[in-house]
Amino acid sequence: MKITPLSITTKTGKKILIREAKLSDSSSLIECVKSYLNCDQIPLTREEFEEMAVNHTDWIRKFLDGKNDLLLVAEYQGEIIANIDLTVSRRKMLCHVGYIGMGVHEDWQEQGIGTCLLKHLLEWVDQNRALDAVWLQVYANNTAGIKLYTKLGFETTGTQRNFIKTLSGQYIDNIIMTRYKHQTKD
Repeated sequence: MKITPLSITTKTGKKILIREAKLSDSSSLIECVKSYLNCDQIPLTREEFEEMAVNHTDWIRKFLDGKNDLLLVAEYQGEIIANIDLTVSRRKMLCHVGYIGMGVHEDWQEQGIGTCLLKHLLEWVDQNRALDAVWLQVYANNTAGIKLYTKLGFETTGTQRNFIKTLSGQYIDNIIMTRYKHQTKD
């Protein structure tokens, strides 16, 4: 086990458990992801996810086996309601940097669960001597997400203009945000 499970209370008073994912979480995690794909803030279609879900336990296993990879879930009464993952490159010149992906079930958004997941993951990152930085991508119109990431020490390190094209044909900028640990800026 890479982290100690954490019990939190949501803004609505519900007790949530944040813990590492297990292979047996696959079905519940798949249902959670299907829900937050409805929010239009993740560049993945339901059909694309359905294809990926066939090998979902292999995806979870990658995080369990990866020394510096981490997959956390938020659980309420046995159901997965959110997840966050950290993927570290296997390339020697990039293995000090991790990529973060996160999603919260549409029924559980705006209750502080994403914030708690991200904080717990960042605490683990800060203790991990192999990692110097983490980064993520966020839609430019996701102002709440950008505000949260900035509050937790991320800075905008790039903008990809019109990078995302929604299914309705709308173009959205992709913002790259990075959080550095031990380095000083020039």
